Parts: sequence; structure tokens; C-alpha cells
Amino acid sequence: MTVPTRHPAAAALQGHHAGLVSRLVADAVDLGVVWAIGLAAMVATGAVRYLLAGPPFLLPVLPGWMRSAAGVAIAVGYLTSGWAGTGRTLGKQLAGLRVLDRSGRLLSMPRALLRAVLYVAFPAGLLWALVSRRNASVQDLAVGSVVVYDWRYRPP
Repeated sequence: MTVPTRHPAAAALQGHHAGLVSRLVADAVDLGVVWAIGLAAMVATGAVRYLLAGPPFLLPVLPGWMRSAAGVAIAVGYLTSGWAGTGRTLGKQLAGLRVLDRSGRLLSMPRALLRAVLYVAFPAGLLWALVSRRNASVQDLAVGSVVVYDWRYRPP
């Protein structure tokens, strides 16, 4: 069931390209979600080790390169699944944004994966939205995606 937007200003923005501030807010929420997923994985690993080996309960201590690799893998997986599935991650949902291709359809899995890899590898590419007439980031230009205001529950 889709509920119409009640606020006139929000209804006027529906379908327009999202600005930098909205995208930064959504990305900050997504960064927190990725951090929470990583922490939950570490707690789960510690719990399994505790159940198998006994006390004391300790979180795993990973080398720096492994922590970085795990963080990148979690972030890319989280962003790819959100953008390919509904066009949204939790941050985009909270900010009322959706990632689509230029024709208004959801991104395919390969395009969502490429966009996620580019976002994690070059997050400063988002700043290109400041000078772009379409509010497009470098990642959007490379993949052919757009980020629009969309408060609908279901994808278009």
C-alpha cells in the first residue's frame, strides 16, 4: 500500500534529484549501519568462540589489514544489496531517497556492485554533486545512476 505524501514541500520534491546534504545524511546513517554490522559480526564470533572453548568471552583481535578488508566487504555488500533490491539502504530510506538508473528503473546487480565499489574506494566523488547540474556524483556519472527524492514504500 502506498500512502500519498502529505507535506506539500515533500510532494513537490518527489522524483527530483537529491542534493548533497540529503545524500550526506543518508551516507552517515549507512556508515553507522556498516559499523554496527561489523560489531555484530565480532560479537557473534566471540560468542561462538566462548561456546566452543569456554571462558573468558573475548572479541576477536584482527590485524589491521583484515579489519579494513572486512569493513570494505561489509560496506560493499550492504550498499549493493540495498541499491539492487529496493534502490534504498537504511540511510536512503530515512532520508527519503532512492537510487535508480537514468530511465527510472532499479539498478541491476552488476551496476549496483560497481557503484558500491566506487563509493567505498572513492567517497570524495560525492562532492562532484556540488558542481553538477544534475546533482550527480562521480559514481553516478560512471554507472549511469541518479539519486532522487522518493518517499514511496514500493519501488517505481
